[in-house]
Amino acid sequence: MHRPPRRTTGRRTTRRRRSAEPDIWQSPWPEDHRRGRMPEAGRAAGLAASLTALAVARRYGQWLSRSPDTRGLASGLVALYPVGEIAHRFTAADALQLAAFAPPAALAAWVGTYKRHRSVRYSAALTATFAGVPVWLATAAHLGVTNLSTLLGYSVAASATWSAYTWSDVLTQRRAHAERQAAWQNIADLAGLQGSRLVATHDTRVGVRFKVDIRATGKTAKFLASSDLDQRIAQQYSIGTAQVRVTEDAKHAGIVWITVQLRDLWAEACPHPALTGETVRRSVMDGPFVVGTDPENGDDLAVTVFDHKGGRHTQVFATNGGGKTVFLSNLVEQATACDDVLTMAIDLGKGTIPSLWKPALDAAAGIGEEDRALAILEWACLLIEIRSLTTGGANHRPTPTDPVLLLVIDEIDTLVGVESPVAHLAKPMVNNIHRRGRSAGVELVTAGQRNVVQYTGSKDGKANAPNKVILRVSDTDEMTSAMPDWMQRKMPDMSTYAPDTDGVALLVAGGRWTAGRIRDLSDVDAVRALAASRGTPVARLAPDVAAQLPGYAERGHEPVTVPATAPEAAAEQRTAPPDPSVPDAPPARPAGQTGGTDRRRAFGIDPDDQGAVDRLAGELVAEVEARLRDLPEPPDKPVPLADLMNAKATFDAAESNPPATNRALGVPDRIARPILALLTARAGRGAQRAELVNEVGKSKSTVASWLAVLRDQGVITTHGEGKAARYYLPQHAPADVRAHDESGDAE
Repeated sequence: MHRPPRRTTGRRTTRRRRSAEPDIWQSPWPEDHRRGRMPEAGRAAGLAASLTALAVARRYGQWLSRSPDTRGLASGLVALYPVGEIAHRFTAADALQLAAFAPPAALAAWVGTYKRHRSVRYSAALTATFAGVPVWLATAAHLGVTNLSTLLGYSVAASATWSAYTWSDVLTQRRAHAERQAAWQNIADLAGLQGSRLVATHDTRVGVRFKVDIRATGKTAKFLASSDLDQRIAQQYSIGTAQVRVTEDAKHAGIVWITVQLRDLWAEACPHPALTGETVRRSVMDGPFVVGTDPENGDDLAVTVFDHKGGRHTQVFATNGGGKTVFLSNLVEQATACDDVLTMAIDLGKGTIPSLWKPALDAAAGIGEEDRALAILEWACLLIEIRSLTTGGANHRPTPTDPVLLLVIDEIDTLVGVESPVAHLAKPMVNNIHRRGRSAGVELVTAGQRNVVQYTGSKDGKANAPNKVILRVSDTDEMTSAMPDWMQRKMPDMSTYAPDTDGVALLVAGGRWTAGRIRDLSDVDAVRALAASRGTPVARLAPDVAAQLPGYAERGHEPVTVPATAPEAAAEQRTAPPDPSVPDAPPARPAGQTGGTDRRRAFGIDPDDQGAVDRLAGELVAEVEARLRDLPEPPDKPVPLADLMNAKATFDAAESNPPATNRALGVPDRIARPILALLTARAGRGAQRAELVNEVGKSKSTVASWLAVLRDQGVITTHGEGKAARYYLPQHAPADVRAHDESGDAE
């Protein structure tokens, strides 16, 4: 194989040329030490010096990195002093030119820092620093740096600059954040959140709240919110698990909020301001009703009943003694302070709210007043229909003459529950209000012990009431019944939340929830006095609208007298209208004497007026005797309670009992006499049930049961169905009814 000739020139020539050139980098050591390059002692000294310099530089870098802002500025100020000598040597004649750089440097520093941090102190410190550099160079160029006055002046100015920058608010916040970040990293490492980053820290009234970036952890916010992270953090703080809450951020999927409660949430009471201050009239459109306080951050617990978007129904759930009455009193107190809200209340179970707030209510129905309760529901439904026809279904705009109607129903099971005798009449109207009352300004607040259909009557409330209020419940199962997804949403369990604390509440509105304490309205006497001071509602339905509500004009408002326990401010706000049957009271006594207007306010008369006392005592005796006269005589033998309960159950089911059961029941003469008298007078015209109810003077459900008994006993007959049914005596019944009855008897 032929190989190309090797090129031997060039490289060797270059080497020869390079070797011929003199070596300007010759070793400074003598010739006999060149082969060893450096003596052993010199080499060791140089290595030690290099290592020392590297160690010092590394230590200095570490020291500087631990606080780059303050230590970096200090280092720069120290290094700037000898730079002044350089300016003195080379630019002594151009000192003014150096000083001319101060204004643009100051302007640039101020604009850049204030735009970012919005801090006057921080921007002023940096502006002075940047402007001071050319000023110092100009001064040093002119005076030099080797004299004592220049050294002293520079030291004072540098110290002031460093102090102003170090203790500015921005640097203070940075140091605090760095300390919190270091503390959080310790917690995060122990709690299994390695890689998380603390974004912000907010101090609360009872602890601290962390905003944490978890994107680097590989875990989702939803996973952490439902994991045992709260237990791990509680272990680090040595507190209970209930005092730590982990929630997702609604606007950022990579952020979680961790709230830690380090102090007692319930150390402070929650008094009601209306009991100690003057009532401030307002509009329902001014904002939500404030019913309590979140003790963690001091925010208000608020319930929106009506706003520009329309009305919002509310459901309240609590066990016996769970605080329903206190919560409803808070709502009623707020509603009765509005000039464009009419408040009505129904409580067929205990009658508490109708009794406490009756002076300030537009209408109320208590124990045994089923007919009045049905009338109130009928008014609400008619008002929805009237307003919907007027506005075409648009959102109602409340005014004092066209107000929002707030209907509060406590013990809802006594009205629409399975054991309510009027449930079949009340349930359709309650459902109608839930479905169509929002835009018409007819809002419903229902309260009961359990969130089950047997108590609430239907599921319409669950579907159409965006406000859910859960007070104290008996156990976790009841909590799940009231709010099925409470665990996933990290809500507190109201069966264990804040044990031994009264008035706790969980408010859920849409996708948000808050928990706290309800304002204290548990003092019955104080609430009665407050209701009396409010007086009758300021709002009124327009006359043409009120005329379309049957019986509404006759509902009436009784005169109100402020109780003796009422505060003087309440007594001054409202004075009962005079009773013409009571003689004028004598003038008030001078100060220091007993009696007078205060005692007259409590009793209605002056107790020192003997004639008025004797007259009232006589009237009281006559009234008691008149009431006792109509009472039945006591039986010769006592009746067992079980028999009475069975008899009541049988009577309540009279409309669905077999005829044989009703035939065994006895009809009192006080019931049968007015019914038979009216049917005898009407003859062939008969009478409707409503007419018989008015004649007997009992509730609609009671009269309906007696009519069913009389019908099955053959004393009366009926023709028609439902409200159109008419009742007759057998001899006056239409021919088709008599033929049907005779055929039934033949069979």
